[in-house]
Amino acid sequence: MQQTPNQITEAINILVPTQFSHEETGENFRIHSEIDILFILRGIMQTNSLITLYPNKASDFILTSIITINADDGEMIIDYGASDNQCEKALYSKELVFVTTQNRVKIEFVCNQIRKIKYEGRNVFVVNIPESLLRIQRRNHFRITTPIVKPLKCVIPIPGDDPSAKAEVALLDISCGGMAVIDQHPIINLDPGMVYSDCKIALPDIGSITVTIRVKNTFEITLRNGQNCMRAGCQFIELTASMEAMIQRYIIKQEQMRKGK
Repeated sequence: MQQTPNQITEAINILVPTQFSHEETGENFRIHSEIDILFILRGIMQTNSLITLYPNKASDFILTSIITINADDGEMIIDYGASDNQCEKALYSKELVFVTTQNRVKIEFVCNQIRKIKYEGRNVFVVNIPESLLRIQRRNHFRITTPIVKPLKCVIPIPGDDPSAKAEVALLDISCGGMAVIDQHPIINLDPGMVYSDCKIALPDIGSITVTIRVKNTFEITLRNGQNCMRAGCQFIELTASMEAMIQRYIIKQEQMRKGK
């Protein structure tokens, strides 16, 4: 017997497409990098996350998940829905909206190509890999401590007449919302309220990001070697979705390395 959307919702938390306000645009959260898109989609596949599919932005939906991804062909195979009527509707849709989560972050994307095939003896859908996706995170960001032996470094341009003047500070931790650094540089001013643009952070095996930071707070800490120094907490200002995705990839990789030890 076919379940109605209300019946399914009682058992599963159904995700719906995000409605943005006039002050907020989806472009603030949009990722266009093919590498980042594939990374996110593979993470969704590996955790077998449930995906809500809306054919033609209709209120009816299909529950599905990613079975496999073929990056060379630009396609991915997803589960067939439970309702034949809904699946037929999807096959004739020009726009398919997918909504899911990855690491408690809401993910949305649109596909415009779909077909039905047999895979391992069962019906499945084949859809195109999206050209972009939305990664929507508005709550507190997960923060990870950076390595002690080879800490991340942030290179901060120093305002003044010399455009080549830069300060390099070591990171204590990083998240998609900001970072904490050791305030030991004699030239740079990391007092609360200070803003620095074009700051560069090299994320090993991921790439370099360029960010604008605002110093939020400073206080004294004691390092493991017994040395006292100042810690400055900095906020990323208007971080792009692609930069946020790179930080997320770095955090996930660090977590996997630590769990593997």
